[in-house]
Amino acid sequence: MSGISIFVSFEFDKDVDLKNNFYRQARDHSPHRVRDFSLREAYPTNSWKDRARSAIRECDAVIVLVGPDTHNAPGVRTEVEIARLLSKPVFQVIPKGRPYSGVAGIEDRMRWNWKLINKRLDEILASRS
Repeated sequence: MSGISIFVSFEFDKDVDLKNNFYRQARDHSPHRVRDFSLREAYPTNSWKDRARSAIRECDAVIVLVGPDTHNAPGVRTEVEIARLLSKPVFQVIPKGRPYSGVAGIEDRMRWNWKLINKRLDEILASRS
């Protein structure tokens, strides 16, 4: 089992259930040992941006879990900006059957399908080598 460190970005006040469901499913549907580096607080607290930068720096990739209002979440936009500055791969996962808008400027997006997610994680791991 390979390990990959993922920072999951999500609308903290509205979509914590998406994040929790993602990690539960990862245990059952991914050959990767997906570790949770997500922050446990809403944007912005005094040192939030520093903690986000530190956590994203330690990860291999950032996944944006798209809920109904993710595209308006300032914390998500900030996390994506940090990931880009740190040259981390970023992609969006949209729950099946949901017409949600993703975050603008992230072209790498897919439906919540573990075959697709695992394929993308495999690509990220291969590019690290």
